[in-house]
Amino acid sequence: QEVCEARGCSWCPTDVANAPWCFFPEDTPYGYSLGGSTEETAKGWRVTLNKRQALSLFGDDISPVVLEVEFQTKDRLRFRLYDPNKERFEVPLKIDSPGVTADEANYEVEF
Repeated sequence: QEVCEARGCSWCPTDVANAPWCFFPEDTPYGYSLGGSTEETAKGWRVTLNKRQALSLFGDDISPVVLEVEFQTKDRLRFRLYDPNKERFEVPLKIDSPGVTADEANYEVEF
């Protein structure tokens, strides 16, 4: 707990399995925030994320970043992060899935 709080993080013990106890607070200068409204797609959602501030933990950060969320099956969610301003090669992997609605899924997605 001391190490966590010394980094400026929040400490919150929980009984939820595999949930982190140490995490960045909501008002952290690190990371990304929603850059606008969420856009519903045929299979899920698309949102734009903008870097919060000039601070960087790892360097060479990209901003903006697009997050695409796809409901593939009741138990499988696909997410994809990419730079909308720079095209790159992607392995042409086709994953067949029936596609489900958010109401049919056994998980929840919140922005």
